[in-house]
Amino acid sequence: MLRTLFVFLVVSAYLLLVGPVSILCVLLGANPKILYSIGRLGCSLVTRLAGIRVETQGLDHVRPEKTYLFLANHQGNCDPAALFPVIPRNVRFMLKRELRRVPFLGTIMKLGGFVFIDRKDRASALRGMEEAVAKMKEGHSFIAFPEGTRSRTGRMGSFKKGPFIMAIQAGVPVLPITVSGSYEVMPPGRLKINSGAVRLIFHPEIETKGLTLSQRERLMNEVGSIIASQLREHEQPLVDVRS
Repeated sequence: MLRTLFVFLVVSAYLLLVGPVSILCVLLGANPKILYSIGRLGCSLVTRLAGIRVETQGLDHVRPEKTYLFLANHQGNCDPAALFPVIPRNVRFMLKRELRRVPFLGTIMKLGGFVFIDRKDRASALRGMEEAVAKMKEGHSFIAFPEGTRSRTGRMGSFKKGPFIMAIQAGVPVLPITVSGSYEVMPPGRLKINSGAVRLIFHPEIETKGLTLSQRERLMNEVGSIIASQLREHEQPLVDVRS
């Protein structure tokens, strides 16, 4: 628990020191890309201080100049912090609306082009999806978790169709990512951080150009099978990934 408290204090201090300055710089005309550098540094700081070892495989599948919708399973609280620094290009998240209220961090993410969604409000969720699709068409990559929330058991849950509809509408390739080990490191609903390894496996991209919305379930099943193929036995889904 001491490790968790130490990480929390350091991250809070980092946000208090860097947050206001970076926000002011962007509001005064600085390139918002600086926010991504600050974010990557902050995420790396979190994982290092927490004793989390991030192991990557398949990063050569990511072409830095290409626009993607990265889709990953969601095991634990540390998934975004593990993923954000290692992807070799600026990438935006689709996040629940509550995170926008986090002091400084919410403003930084909004200025950085992240999209906030109220999952309980269908109209808000649809507007958020439309905003993300428009941004992807402009060349901005996104990352989303098709399960919609973190696993409560460590096993991969069923997928929602929304991210696959977005990929088809934007005409960008999907790049599946398997996240393994993060449930043991920082499971949902607990504040304690355990040291350990988080494995991130980047798979070959799946092209969506030419696909129609009627093919979204096939795309969803393909991505689900690919992600599950690199999960350990106790992380495998107990039910079909379809929703």
